[in-house]
Amino acid sequence: MKRQIIILKLALIAAVALVLFFATMIAFKLFSGATLRMGISATLFAISLTLGSLLLILIAFWLNRLLNIIQNQQVFSKLALPTVRHIKITIFLIGIDLIGILPMVYQNVQAEDAPGLMLIGFGIVCLPFAVGIFAAILEQLLIKAITMKDENDLTV
Repeated sequence: MKRQIIILKLALIAAVALVLFFATMIAFKLFSGATLRMGISATLFAISLTLGSLLLILIAFWLNRLLNIIQNQQVFSKLALPTVRHIKITIFLIGIDLIGILPMVYQNVQAEDAPGLMLIGFGIVCLPFAVGIFAAILEQLLIKAITMKDENDLTV
């Protein structure tokens, strides 16, 4: 079990490094030459991606805390519930934040005359909401499991 937790923590570190790398590359691309003429939509896009990257790092922090709880074998305790709740809220915040990329996507759709890109943009915006719904379901399952565990502890 300890080896699996270490592997998951290394994967979490790699994911954070990858997010930071891509956020940095996109920021350099946005603030170079031609894209500076796009105005407020490019600025909104950059702010949205930066805030989204910071929220992803916050989720990585909460996931690390959850992995520590799992490692201490306290998953079905009231200690894990606030962590799962924070993860769910942060995922929904990322979904709200990603709405800021849509003006830039729309400008690119108009410039390239490729309406399929708008569907991809909407898909990217809707993806965190789908993950957030999954996290909400997991939170409800955890609440039920904690309740059942407490009931079983009282009967034994």
